[in-house]
Amino acid sequence: MTQIETAFEPTVDERALMGLVHEVCPGLEPTAVVHRSRTSLVVAGVLRGTEVIAKVRTPDWRRQCLREIEAYDLFDRQRPPVRVPRRLAADAGRAVLVTERLPGTVLAPERFPAPPLAERDLTGVLKAVRRLRPWRPGVPENWRVDYRPLVDGILERRDLDERHEAAVVRMLELAGEPREFGHGDLVLANVMRTGRTYTLIDWASAAVFLPCLDLAQLWLLLGDVPGARERVEAEVARLDEREGLVPFLVNLTLLLYRERRAHSRFTDEVSVARAARLDAAWEAVRERVMRHAD
Repeated sequence: MTQIETAFEPTVDERALMGLVHEVCPGLEPTAVVHRSRTSLVVAGVLRGTEVIAKVRTPDWRRQCLREIEAYDLFDRQRPPVRVPRRLAADAGRAVLVTERLPGTVLAPERFPAPPLAERDLTGVLKAVRRLRPWRPGVPENWRVDYRPLVDGILERRDLDERHEAAVVRMLELAGEPREFGHGDLVLANVMRTGRTYTLIDWASAAVFLPCLDLAQLWLLLGDVPGARERVEAEVARLDEREGLVPFLVNLTLLLYRERRAHSRFTDEVSVARAARLDAAWEAVRERVMRHAD
């Protein structure tokens, strides 16, 4: 989530969304817009003397709000091993979530951060992922991501040659069942530096994945940051293959496939250059998948 604040000057549609926020928190005074998109409006404000962040989803995206509220229900039952903002109010029907506003800044507002990235920040986010990975909270069965339809969707498009296709299916079999609770959208805009602590925000994509999903996303997004992919690979290398490299490569294949398809629609110079780098990463991961599936 990009956090570049602007003055609170809501559009007509945003006034309607803020009306829902005020139904949940009547005393909330908005001060600035932190983020606006077709999916949500995020506003900074003050509630009874406390600085807060209020998020409200647009009608077509309320399912994501429900998942984030469910994540906070889980955090109330079982304290997570990483810092998260404290929830102050929530309403699933109105798709509203209000949390405390922690002091600090996000590590990078861009989806693909440009270098440099401070060494302490990379270390901080990797430590946060390392603490989160072994956590096994009790969650409903529907939190477990079904990978087979995701892989089948790739196979149906005939975008892989026969050997690569067989290797991906074999690696999925070797990886086993989804079993690791993950953030699910670990862009650096969802990591805040608060003093010497790193806080994870925006849990709308939290789920139970194959191991190393969050590490795979960091590997993908930090490709322009010198040394970052090597640091991620070192985290994966700490694990045995079934908990580390095998599921990491499955997750990375799916993430790269999705990202390359998204970039195929872009024509600006930066995106075209990044698409070429994603293609190179795809080929390198393809070779690794086929080698480990043999």
